[in-house]
Amino acid sequence: MLQYFEVTKKSPWLPQVKVLYESAFPANERIPIKHLLDDKIKREFWTFFDKDTFCGFSNSISHGDITNIVYFAVVPELRCRGYGSQILQAIREKHPDSRIVVDIEVEEDSKDAEELERRNRRREFYQRNGFDAAPVEYHWQGEHYRLLSAGGTVTDKEFRDFWKEILKDIPGAKYP
Repeated sequence: MLQYFEVTKKSPWLPQVKVLYESAFPANERIPIKHLLDDKIKREFWTFFDKDTFCGFSNSISHGDITNIVYFAVVPELRCRGYGSQILQAIREKHPDSRIVVDIEVEEDSKDAEELERRNRRREFYQRNGFDAAPVEYHWQGEHYRLLSAGGTVTDKEFRDFWKEILKDIPGAKYP
């Protein structure tokens, strides 16, 4: 059973989270980690451990009955061991009445076979964990995304309204 702890600026595991964040997400898909730690947007930023072993992290935002997993990564050496599924389960248990959404890069936009395989594996992982395609696609930071949801679908309008509400008090913030 995984244990999870909040990630803060003073967390002793912040350096591990930062290294994983920067290695798991391309530069164009990341925002500065300081924004994941500030309180302008109410986020759930958790790190997950199996005993003393750092397994991964999740960063999500909730509003109303939607929880958007914005960033989620498992330590590369620990992938395919069930940790990702356990992390998703912990998020679902924390938000039992929410529609949980994640975004994935659109497979058709892959630049080569290796990237296509990685994107397909990611989609299949989420599908094995109860996520289905939602009728939402968008572009952000030069990347084309497709939304997947669990616990019910989310419409394009609901997704855009979610982000408008989340970012309403942040001047210049762009929503999907």
